[in-house]
This record gives sequence, structure tokens and C-alpha cells, in this order.
Amino acid sequence: MTISIQSAFATDPDVSRILPYGGQVGQQVEVTFSGNRLEDAVEIVTFKSGLEITEVTAPEDKKGREVKAKIKVLDDCDLGPHRLRVRTKSGLSEVVTFFVGTLPVVEEKEPNTEFTAPQAIENKVTVHGRIDNEDVDYFTVTANKGDRLSVEVEGLRLGTEFAGSNFFDPYIAILNESRFELAACDDHALTYQDGFASLIVPEDGTYYIEIRDASYGGHGAAYYRLHIGDFPRPTGTVPSGGQPGETLNVKFYGDVAGEFEQQVTLPTQKELKFGYHPVQNGSVAQTHNRFWISSLPNVIEVEPNEQREQATLISIPSAANGILLSNEDVDYFKMEMKKDQQVDLDVVARRVRSSIDSVINVYNDKGGRLAGDDDRKRPDSWVRFKAPADGTYFFQVTDQLGNGGPDFHYRVEVTPVEPAMEITTNDISRYVQPDVEVPQGRRFAILASIKRENFGGAVQFIADNLPAGIRLESPESWSSTGVVPLMFHVDENVELDSYLASVVGKWTNPNNDKQVLTAPLKQELLQVRGQNNDYVWVENFDVMPVTVTEKVPFDVQIIEPKVPIVRGGVMNLKVVAQRDEGFDEEIRVLVLQNAPGVNSSRSVKIEKGQTEALIPLNAAGNAAIQESAICVTATARVGNGNITINSPFTMLRVAEKYMNLKYNTIAVEQGSPVDLPIEIENLTAFEGPAKVKLIGLPNKTTTVEKEITKETTQLVFPITTEAESPVGEHKNLFCQITVIENGEEIVHNIGTGRMRINKPAPVIVAKPKEEPKPEEKKPEAPKPKVLSRIEQLRLQQEALRNQAN
Repeated sequence: MTISIQSAFATDPDVSRILPYGGQVGQQVEVTFSGNRLEDAVEIVTFKSGLEITEVTAPEDKKGREVKAKIKVLDDCDLGPHRLRVRTKSGLSEVVTFFVGTLPVVEEKEPNTEFTAPQAIENKVTVHGRIDNEDVDYFTVTANKGDRLSVEVEGLRLGTEFAGSNFFDPYIAILNESRFELAACDDHALTYQDGFASLIVPEDGTYYIEIRDASYGGHGAAYYRLHIGDFPRPTGTVPSGGQPGETLNVKFYGDVAGEFEQQVTLPTQKELKFGYHPVQNGSVAQTHNRFWISSLPNVIEVEPNEQREQATLISIPSAANGILLSNEDVDYFKMEMKKDQQVDLDVVARRVRSSIDSVINVYNDKGGRLAGDDDRKRPDSWVRFKAPADGTYFFQVTDQLGNGGPDFHYRVEVTPVEPAMEITTNDISRYVQPDVEVPQGRRFAILASIKRENFGGAVQFIADNLPAGIRLESPESWSSTGVVPLMFHVDENVELDSYLASVVGKWTNPNNDKQVLTAPLKQELLQVRGQNNDYVWVENFDVMPVTVTEKVPFDVQIIEPKVPIVRGGVMNLKVVAQRDEGFDEEIRVLVLQNAPGVNSSRSVKIEKGQTEALIPLNAAGNAAIQESAICVTATARVGNGNITINSPFTMLRVAEKYMNLKYNTIAVEQGSPVDLPIEIENLTAFEGPAKVKLIGLPNKTTTVEKEITKETTQLVFPITTEAESPVGEHKNLFCQITVIENGEEIVHNIGTGRMRINKPAPVIVAKPKEEPKPEEKKPEAPKPKVLSRIEQLRLQQEALRNQAN
């Protein structure tokens, strides 16, 4: 039911929590949605049947911070989580979770933080409470010997959004009156970082239930739903899946009262998450056991199969189902294959909430290992195997750490290599998924990523469940790529409402039109983000609410270029806004998805009161030569929040450049002129002259602008330098060539040329010839001394003595 409330254009509605977080089948509960900008709320959007919204009101005194709704839980409502969103006249809030159970709900009452002063409650109830910082909540119930006492908690799974380590990680325990823990649990694969505990009551008496944060944290948003009763709590299932519409005989493992069997009927259509709530003696498990739905027939392991010689035989294709019940358990299966036959072996384990960290290995009949994998599917295993010869091949399933137990079940899907496809929506900003909120008479576009396996080619998109006046446009130019824009158009007369659209991608084999592959568009909404931005809790959807909102006072469109952008060239994309009278807010515009090899500025806005802006584009030298449908995203503040719309698609053509240039390397001295000759190879004829500018010249150098025609084969730029022109090699010269076509500019940037500037060589001055110096007169040798007769006799006697010695 939709109740109209006066609109104040409360854009960007935000819901941070609801209270209470759930209700009982067959009961009505008043739920308060808390957040911001909720004053024009008109509806609570649900994603599946079972909840009847009987009233939606926004109390005026809360000033848009609160919405109240009465929710009736119908008798046939599915148990477990139901995703809700508040729709206003101008938008859609975040997802919040409302849990449905079978037990009556009671509120926690403080003080109950001491073991000696617990809150006494009846057995078979759900407690709705909160853990504040360092808080511990105690409850007591009476139970008789031999009864099964089970406790489960929904805490992290409530999805209260927190970033970092401050999310609620519940710890639960069952204690006796002596404060001895009989059963306890922090985390379990079945319930993620919530937990459960179960036991057979050892004697009549009072038993204590403890709940706290695992690290004694807590905060004002750490709410929980604590289920206490005698319900079954199995942890493992064999088989763990089946075909759509099939009724399975399932053996449930891990319940404290022992194994049991029940029939489980699978839905006729494949679901993202299908679960079954086991029932015994009228008591229902509050958390379901997951089952995998596929078209493959089941094969159940036949024990013993711990040895290769004991392997269970399977056919191809089929799904092998089993369980590792002990630490020593390993399971073997065998299959007959032909030479070069290929199969994919996909271990589905954690995806059906098993505790196994699976490892799969493939062997030949001699025991030689041929292939294997551990965590390809994080943490499930997957391997592709090609038979080297005709024969029997074996695959083995084990746990990475050699563990086993009643919750170590698995399913191995063995299939031929076939086309497969997965389609997901892209974040609009980090950790933020898009909401399709389309004002009347406008458009809104999102991006979807296509993961193709074993095929290529075009994928077409179809949207079901949309009324007349809303249509989905998927441009053909993007259909063969990995990221595809999807635009929702809403006519002006479409009623304000929210419609759950099933968007499906479809591929048809161009060589065999009978081979058709389809996949839903899936959306992953991050609910809890941990340390280092780990994805702690994510909600998956395969339907998308398309919300029609009130008209907005602006629209935008691209003026389609009459000319292409060429490789290595630039272009200014003109965007025009249509404004209603009185609306003059700035409008931020950016290209939703650039053509391959083309980049665009992401900081452009149409200024206040203006109606036009230019978005600079530049194309790489190897940009894909093709036509691409592009649009711009436009965001403006309307009322007290932001509104985002998209322009219609416009075709942008990328073409080869019209000419090639060959530069000659030149050198010049400072202060001298030089010519730069460039040879032109014309590739595409153009009319009229084209202007050519030489770009990238260093400081203190100049040249002139030139013109060329389609006949020009050589271009010469006269370059003038100055005495202070920078010395060195300048490598970034390029020509900016502007061709006029259809009255618009086609701008080429073609390079690169080189120019070297040298210092002038030094001037050599001839030295004057030097006159030879006159030779200096050598002094005459001294005349010998004239000796006296006595001196002569003395010299003779001295000579005779020397001879005698």
C-alpha cells in the first residue's frame, strides 16, 4: 500500500537502520526506519512476496529522519531475510534487512549484564536486543533432560553498515548453573560470522544463554535476534543440490539429536540463494541449509570410496555429491573419457555453506596426478581437465587442512566445456552500487560488466516486468565488449512507483541459432565492510528496482559532432542544458563511458545560470576506429540533495588521422634562423585549406602559422632563435592541424619532431707574426792562465805522486 505524503524534494534518501529487525509469521509489527531525507517517503519496496505493508507515515516532527510502517507477515511468508528499501518521491534508500522467523519476539531488558542477574525468558522465543560496548547479555530458560536446546543468532547478517573493524561479531554460549560452558560458538560457515550452539539437555534445570561481541566490543547499532528453542540444527546435506523443480531425498548431518532424512522440493526457477529450513516435531530451524540448483543429474557417493579402486562411477555431465565425515576421509569418483575430451570440475562447497576448504585432484588409472586446484573459486576449487588418451580417470576431493566432519559436504559439477556468462553492475564510486532512479521524462544509465567464458560476440539485454512508458536501451555498438551501458528511459506520464525489473543478457550463437545462453544482471550491495576494505557481508540481487521519481527542473543533451575525432587528435564535446525557469544550480557533467582509446575530462561543469559546457576529449594514437554510443551523466543539487540523470545516447566516431608527417631533425645555433622541413603523406582528402601550428618549440624561439591543402606534400616552418634560446635537444615538436569539415573542426596532433639548439662556435682570431729575437752574443771562452815556473814544477811533482799511488 502506498500512502501519499507532501513532497519537499528530499533527494538522496538514506536509511541507516530499522527497529525491530524482524517479526514472527502471522503477526503484524510496526517498524521504524531511521535515516535522513525521508520526508517524502511513499512506499516500502520489497523484493519478494510474503510481507504486506499496511501503512507508511513520515512524522512531521522527525523532519525527514524517520519513517514508520506497519508490516504484516503473512502465514505463507518465506522464513529468513527480506530486503527492504524506502522509496521517496525522489529516490530509493539503501537496503535494510527484515528477518522473518517462527518464534514470538521478546525485547531484551537491561540490566542483564551479570551472570547472577539474567533476564528470565520462556523457551521457544526470539530475543531482540543490542550489545553496547563491553556488554554481555544473559538469559535463562528451563529445560528438561533429553530435550534439544538450540540457540542461533542473527547479528552481522542484519547488515548494519559499518566500515573497518567495528562491526558486530556475535559470540554465543549455553551454560549450566555452575557457569560451565556446555556449548559455544563464534563463527560457522553455515551462519557466517554469526553462530549457533545446540545440545541435548543433560538434566532438568535452568540454563543460561550468553551473547556478546567476540572481542567484547559493541556499539549503539549492534542489534541482534537471538533464537532459543528445541529446533533442529543440522549443518551438512547430501545431496547439496539438484535440478529445478526436483524433489530430493536429503540426508541431514550434524544435528545433536542425530542424522535424519527429509524431502526437499527445489524451486522451478534457478535462484541466487535457495535454502530449506529443516523441521522436526513442529520446530523449524531459523537458518536455512543452502542448496545449489542446476540442470545436472545427481550422483551420490557410495562408501567406502577412500581408495581409487573404490571410486564411485559418474557419467558426464553430472554432479557428484558427498561428505567428508572424518579427518581421515577422502572421496574418489571415476569417469570414462575419450582422448582430447575436456571437462570442467567445479566444487560447490562454501557456496552451499559447507566448512570444507576443498582441494580437487585428477589422476590416471596408474595414480599419476594430471591436474588439480585449491582455491580457484575462492575458496571453492575448480579445474579444467583434458584427457590425454581414452581411458578411466579419477578425481579426488579432500580438505586443504585434512579436516572433516558433519558440515564438510560438497558437490562437484562435471560438465563439458561450454559457453558461460556472468553479468554484474559496476560501482558508480568505490563500494557504491548504482540505484536506478529515473525522474519522469528523463533517463538514467548504469554500466554492466560481462564475463564471458568459452565464447565471444554480441550480448543483447532484455528487461522484463517493466510497465508501458519505461524501456531499456542497450546500444549495439557496445554489445561485443566487456562493459556495456544500459539506459532506462521513463516517459513523462509514468506514475511514481518502483518496479522490480529482471534484466537478462542473451547471447545467440551466430553459427547455431538454437544455442542460446542467458544470464541475469546481478547486483552486489555491500552491507558490512571490514578492515582493509574486506567485503564482510554482501547482499546479492538478480532483480533491480527501477524507481520513477518526480520531474526535475533540468535536462541535458550532447550536440552530436558532425565530424570524427581522429587518432591522436582532440575534440571539445558540447553539452547543452535545458533549465526550468528559476533553476540555475551548477550541473556537473562527465562522459559515462568513453569510446575505446578516448579519454575525457571528469571535472567539467555547466556553471550557475549557464546552459553550455565543453568536455575536452583526446584520442590515443591506437584508438579503436569505430562508432560508439556515448552519453553524459549530469548531477545537480535539487532541493536538499543531488539528482543524477543522463543525456540521450549520441554517436561518436573515431577515424584514422587524415595525414602522416615525416619530420627532419634539425640543428641550429643560438640566435640563428633555421628551416624545419616536414614531408606530408595525405591519407584522406579534405576540402579547403587546413591550418597548421608547430607546437612544442622551446622558449625564445618562434615560427609562423602555415596552411596546407590536400595537394600539399611538403611543409617548411622558418624558425627564429634568440641568443638566450635554451641549449639542448628538444624532442616534443608536433603539428596541430585543424581541418574544417561540415563547419566543424577536426584537430590533429601529429608528432614528433626534434630540434637541437647549440651554442655558437667560438671565433678564432689570428695572432700577429712575431719578429725573431736577435741572437745573444756568446761570451768568449776565458783565456788559459799563465803559470809561473814554480807552479809548473809543483803540478809535475803532484802528477808523479799520483802515478806512484
